[in-house]
Amino acid sequence: MGKTAVIIGAGPAGLTAALELLRQTDVKPMVLEESSFVGGISRTVNNNGDRMDIGGHRFFSKNREVMDWWGQMMPLQGSPALDDILLSRQKDYSAAGPDPEKEDRVMLVRDRVSRILFLRHFFDYPISLKWSTFAGLGLGNTLKAGFGYFKAMIHKLPETSLENFYVNKF
Repeated sequence: MGKTAVIIGAGPAGLTAALELLRQTDVKPMVLEESSFVGGISRTVNNNGDRMDIGGHRFFSKNREVMDWWGQMMPLQGSPALDDILLSRQKDYSAAGPDPEKEDRVMLVRDRVSRILFLRHFFDYPISLKWSTFAGLGLGNTLKAGFGYFKAMIHKLPETSLENFYVNKF
């Protein structure tokens, strides 16, 4: 009897694990997915010609091997999408990449913007030392955050729990 791996979830991680098991081992993956579609929250739904991303997601890795692997699965965008055209966004597109207005199997090039909502203000993430950050926080919160940061840099917690690890790192 052959080996079987049970993989829970047909999102990017589950599908990647299943494919690599098929490619590199004699283990047969069984992917269990609660819903009737694959991709998890990292999928794009086409509703009457309008594409909508389900969940906030983007893909980024500093590991070239990981980026190359995903480039084989989802070729990088080769020309502007409609929103790029309408908003006059200039980007570096892949010379041989597909046109996202004609192809569905394409990884879109998007700016990486992350923000935190705190005290009814949006702040850049990672936090940047700009006037808007100080203005949004106010003097008291800026001082409190600054002293808290310096205290955390000097006094590290023993990494005996996941919570302490996160406190030390972030």
